[in-house]
Amino acid sequence: MADDATDRKGEQRRVGGADRCVIIARLFAVATTLAMLAVVARVAQLKVEPGPELSRYVSDRVGFEREPSPRGDLLDRRGRALSMSEIAYRVIIDPVVAERAMDRVVVELAERLGVRADEIGTPLAEVIARNAEIRDSRAEALRQATADDPLTLTGRLKGLFGQGLPGRETDTSTVHDGRKLRRYLPVGPTLEREVAELIEGLGLPGVVIEKQLVRRYPGGDDVASILGKVGWGHVGLLGAERSLDERLTGEAGRIGYVRDSARNPVLIDALRSQPGDRGEDIRLSLDLELQRIAIEELKRGMDDADAQGGRLVMMKPETGEILAMVDLYRDVEGAVDFPWVAPGTPEEQWPSLPPEGKRPRYRVLADDPGREVHPALGRNRCVEDVYEPGSTFKSFVWASAWQLGVIDETETISTRPYTTPFGRYFEDVTKRDNQDWEHVLIHSSNVGMVKISERMTRPQLQEVVRKFGFGQRTRIGLPGEAAGLVTDPKNWSDYTQTSVVIGHEVAVTPVQMVRAFGAYARPGDLAGTLPHLRLTVPTRDELAAEPVVRVLDPEVALRTRRVLVHVADRMQASMDRRFPDEPEPGYTLFGKSGTADIAVVPPFVETEDGKRVQMGRPRGAGGYFHEQYCSSFIGGAPVEDPRIVVIAVIDDPGPAKIRQRAHYGSSVAGPVVRRVVERALRYMGVAPQAGEVAAAE
Repeated sequence: MADDATDRKGEQRRVGGADRCVIIARLFAVATTLAMLAVVARVAQLKVEPGPELSRYVSDRVGFEREPSPRGDLLDRRGRALSMSEIAYRVIIDPVVAERAMDRVVVELAERLGVRADEIGTPLAEVIARNAEIRDSRAEALRQATADDPLTLTGRLKGLFGQGLPGRETDTSTVHDGRKLRRYLPVGPTLEREVAELIEGLGLPGVVIEKQLVRRYPGGDDVASILGKVGWGHVGLLGAERSLDERLTGEAGRIGYVRDSARNPVLIDALRSQPGDRGEDIRLSLDLELQRIAIEELKRGMDDADAQGGRLVMMKPETGEILAMVDLYRDVEGAVDFPWVAPGTPEEQWPSLPPEGKRPRYRVLADDPGREVHPALGRNRCVEDVYEPGSTFKSFVWASAWQLGVIDETETISTRPYTTPFGRYFEDVTKRDNQDWEHVLIHSSNVGMVKISERMTRPQLQEVVRKFGFGQRTRIGLPGEAAGLVTDPKNWSDYTQTSVVIGHEVAVTPVQMVRAFGAYARPGDLAGTLPHLRLTVPTRDELAAEPVVRVLDPEVALRTRRVLVHVADRMQASMDRRFPDEPEPGYTLFGKSGTADIAVVPPFVETEDGKRVQMGRPRGAGGYFHEQYCSSFIGGAPVEDPRIVVIAVIDDPGPAKIRQRAHYGSSVAGPVVRRVVERALRYMGVAPQAGEVAAAE
């Protein structure tokens, strides 16, 4: 019995011990679980709200890097590259590393890059000096930190690394005042791959080669003012690069990578990476060869006329595509600056101009300093600067008067010198007693046109100006386009009525003129409508969706075209006398010449407080420069199937031309248009057509 009792007690002790073990195990498990939960909670808390001491060390272990996509190319209408993006290489110096071998770095880089040593050494020395200043500031921060907390490692680290950890670039380059050591210095030009590899092989301390996207311009200076420029980040800043920027810009991709504890990339994450999309290649309407032809002939015309400047625009009338656009300056001997009056100059100090017969030849083109830096930075006067069109404007009024029925083909009118009822006197350059209405346009009679103005109401003439698009931007797609100048109806006077019909008191741009003249040159049912000007090659859908802007009935437009053939014939006869060795024309031209005084328009200047103020005119200055003219000719060809419209504007033919009375548009601008038309149509494959004049009549 005693043994049984002893066994039962032993069993009870074993059971009790087991129970205690279970309880202890359970308590341990609970404690462990609670501890793990506490750790998880702490981790979560640190993740969500780590606190100021730890927050600067917390970062996502996955990073992304933007991968830029190439910008689309700009091509001419035949697919020749005008501007394009490509990979180039650039030397980058880390001044912190290069400092210890600065002389070697400067000398060897200058030799390999083909530049002067100071072009590398000067900026590098400046950055090294700045970095030294930052280090001195950092040392001062260290002294302050150790003075406050001299015995702790934390204090020393804070003073040395500006609250950061050693070993991280972002921390080692940060100081107490927020400035960072500069460790990125681009030097020298962009390089070809072979040169980049040669420099990389030198093993220069702190020198690395970086890939970059650069914009090349194979089209050269001939089209620079139209193409414009791209800036930092390959963003379009000027010209077509700006207006077409959205289409040219690609969609950037991204590269995902995994980082280590020091935030250095160690592994590319393919699942998080995404390739970019290249920008759209765009075919412009320009043709490089037609542009070259236009430049050559405009330069020749400017030299022949001793002119200060010249502009030329060539358009395809059926579609409104601009095929060539040229704007040139020319230095002329003897021209002097006009004595503008600076704002705020007392009246007694204003200069006086010499009498009209003794005035020098003044510079009439506005200063364009950007053009001296690069052609793409200059003004494009074909779209930005206005001029009075003179007699080239007469065809629009004449055709509209014909359509309104205010002139009759059977009528003959007197074109002797004429004084209007309000006392304004008019006479023609070549006086004729009587003419029919067709010859009023052919002979460019001012008297006849003034009599047309007397038969039209003011609203009718105002509508002519408006419907042909003057006083409105063409929206060709180039920044800075001028709308032109048209007198407001509330200020329209009898004087305005008689001025506008002869191309005065209205200011236009060359692109406005080619668009308006296109109404005479469009085929079939499009005759009498305005083309929509464009710098890109249109699709069929774009042409089909283009709104029709009718300004004349087709039969009126075609009749005006036939009359303008005789105007061009008169120009051709004069050209044959002056240039007897010129080849026989292969295409029948129709067109109109014009000559107008150059307006005296004071330039704007910027005052010290940043305001733009217009300068004043000196004493004796009127509204126009004395005997300085803007001469132009606009024409289309071939007459039966016009393929191009061309305008040439010659700015300020020289004094010798004026003395010879050879400064008119038919004498100085007409030959430019004729030569451009002949060369352009042959290049375009248009067969010369003999006898077109007879067919047109």
